[in-house]
Amino acid sequence: MNLGIIIGVSSYLKVHDLPGCKADANAVNELCNLTNKCNDILFITDNTESNSVKSKIAAFVKKYQDEQIDEVIFYFSGHGLFQDDEFFYVLTDYTPSKLRQTSLDNSELDNLLKSLSASVTIKIVDACQSGTRYVKDPDVLRKYLQNSESGFDKCYFFHSSQNDQSSYQTEEISDFTLGFLNAFIARPEQDIRYKDIMDSLSDEFSDNPKQTPFFVMQGNYTETFGFIGQDVVDALTRITKTAGDVEESKDSHKSLRQLVEEEAKFYCSKQEAFSCIQNVVELVKIFPFKNEITELFEIEMTKEVDSSFPVKTEHIGRSLSKDNIDYMANIIKENRVRSVLKANTGTFMQKLLAVQAVTHTRDLPTVQESYSVAISADSTVELPFKFLSIRLKAKYPNVNDTNCMIVPFISQTKMIIFSAFYTYKTQEWDVKQINHDSVTWINFEEFIKNTEETKINIATLLEEFCEFSIRPIKKTFNLLETDPIIES
Repeated sequence: MNLGIIIGVSSYLKVHDLPGCKADANAVNELCNLTNKCNDILFITDNTESNSVKSKIAAFVKKYQDEQIDEVIFYFSGHGLFQDDEFFYVLTDYTPSKLRQTSLDNSELDNLLKSLSASVTIKIVDACQSGTRYVKDPDVLRKYLQNSESGFDKCYFFHSSQNDQSSYQTEEISDFTLGFLNAFIARPEQDIRYKDIMDSLSDEFSDNPKQTPFFVMQGNYTETFGFIGQDVVDALTRITKTAGDVEESKDSHKSLRQLVEEEAKFYCSKQEAFSCIQNVVELVKIFPFKNEITELFEIEMTKEVDSSFPVKTEHIGRSLSKDNIDYMANIIKENRVRSVLKANTGTFMQKLLAVQAVTHTRDLPTVQESYSVAISADSTVELPFKFLSIRLKAKYPNVNDTNCMIVPFISQTKMIIFSAFYTYKTQEWDVKQINHDSVTWINFEEFIKNTEETKINIATLLEEFCEFSIRPIKKTFNLLETDPIIES
């Protein structure tokens, strides 16, 4: 028996909507129906609030726990968030202060899927970042997902992007799901392996520096999705063509001048851009901090114009130095030295072993190699402030201060906000120092003229900062909220 769980979340209360996600889920559901892939499918695109989605999944899994399951396929299209070393599938009623209650965490999902004891488990995650994403180690999500295969017999996990990237979509269909469907269209009248799908997606995104799919595989590469007949190919072609035609039809009858004029509407004057930056300050000033924050902290906001950054900003330098980034920024680089194997030294196998085990390098000569790394960035235009500092100063000696540093950069059309959350530790009675191990980055990008989305993103960012500040205190006193037990 094969089972499917297909979820598409298009509407959100506190982050921007993703209209294409419902179409994504419809397309994957159609694929499963056309190929008779699943004996039963839990299909959710409406009523995507957390309690409803979680209870439906739990009931569906419980229904089949005592059956022999050959394969289970889980598909999700919507916002995703990686926080506290956990990946979350963000649902319609997502609230930062109730993250675990208003999202589906990957560990909970894995436990449910493992209880089915399926021979093969497939997860396809087309998750667009929700505008706020935590970044400490650029590879942390990759490491987390690689470890998530534990406990499954055979598994193939498809993820649309890395943790410091976004997944892209139109109003009709996302790029990743479109690429997923194209893998089937390219193989008429034959069986398609999951490895074939991974190879197809890798090739499709190989020239796209903004989105790099990531895969986890635990199998022998012989596991197949099934036979793809010409009728399936024709139906999928119609689905993908319709999505493409909708986008193309919007522009098909427009002159070159009209197309240029429409794009030009996104461009801003210097005054508009600076006004957007200044508006960030005003949004922070009027943000309604909850009583639990104001009762424990004094709130102090300062605009820094010439001060140096109080924490390392390699994350900013790395992000702005990527291809196709056109922000008005000067990337600051630092020359470093590393040891590498000397050219033409040893056999190919010796070099391979040397890379995999440090002890092998003792037997092979190395040379020093210079390289440069982005360590920060400066704006090339003088903005109203270099960074904004929002410090929560503890009113009690057993509570640590926290800080939110907001760093803006602009292009002619967009603003990107980098924000670092960090805590202070008390060295002596009146001496507080930054705990650099606590630094956590969040960033979001928005069109300058899209003031409403900017307002939502700033509010969400500050809610995340409040949660960052209050969570350790609640943990100390065992007051952290836990997920309610879902009866099914």
